[in-house]
Amino acid sequence: MTLLKTLTSQKLEYPIVTIGKDKKPNSINFHVWLECNYRCKFCFAAFNDLSYILSKEQALRLITLMRDWGVEKINFAGGEPTLCPYLGELLQYSKDLGMTTSIISNGTGISKRFLMKNLRALDWVGLSVDSGNEATQLFLGRGKGDHVSSIVRKTEMIKRFSIKLKINTVVTAVNYREDMNWLIEKLKPKRWKVFQVLPIENQNKRRSQDLLITKEQFGEFIERHKRNHPIVESNRLMLNSYLMVDPSGRFYQNTGYTYSYSRPILDVGIQAAFRDICWDSDTFIQRGGFYRW
Repeated sequence: MTLLKTLTSQKLEYPIVTIGKDKKPNSINFHVWLECNYRCKFCFAAFNDLSYILSKEQALRLITLMRDWGVEKINFAGGEPTLCPYLGELLQYSKDLGMTTSIISNGTGISKRFLMKNLRALDWVGLSVDSGNEATQLFLGRGKGDHVSSIVRKTEMIKRFSIKLKINTVVTAVNYREDMNWLIEKLKPKRWKVFQVLPIENQNKRRSQDLLITKEQFGEFIERHKRNHPIVESNRLMLNSYLMVDPSGRFYQNTGYTYSYSRPILDVGIQAAFRDICWDSDTFIQRGGFYRW
């Protein structure tokens, strides 16, 4: 068994649960907002060719369709989701429907006021940090030289509100040799997801060329950090294993390192739109997509 397979199959604090026989996803990443205040070199959700985003009312209708379809967990992403002026309403509506709610953020919009306002509607906060070195984060496009210290402050605040914490780390040519154990042990997330930088045509491929790493280099990073039980997502595990909705309300998938899109969900219905794209339930399970949230 390879190193990546061994670490992926480790017993986690939130273990994988069994998928239903219909092999229908019960978790969706809803990229609800197009804009971002960071300029990460490896960003694979820039949506460069998108000219339309859903209104608040349309987003609420889409969330209803997701829940009626059987979706149990919704992760709001972007862009930067905290820039969305009605994110709180989407979180509360999702929670009222009985869904587990999550956001993935660069941290800039995470404040005491934000957490207090959304406390009853927010189960998980995911924060992105790729290095313990401020200069490295600045080079990658995260923040203005204070991203790491900001993330440390934000995680302390999140824990005071008893919201579950997830950390996302993208491994690239500039940080695969780094030892981040000290930072992860300081942050103490419930889940630490570690991604191999993924090049996507017409999204980040040109900007990320100098950041790409081999599976062996990715394995070095994983081996160095195995005591902190990273949830490993190599390029292979990332392809076709996420169910994602773009800001215009279409399913999209990263098949073949390029994005393919469904017809608009609100126009054709969620089941018809789902049939337009590829989703690999086996790979979804392998990467830890199902767990007790």
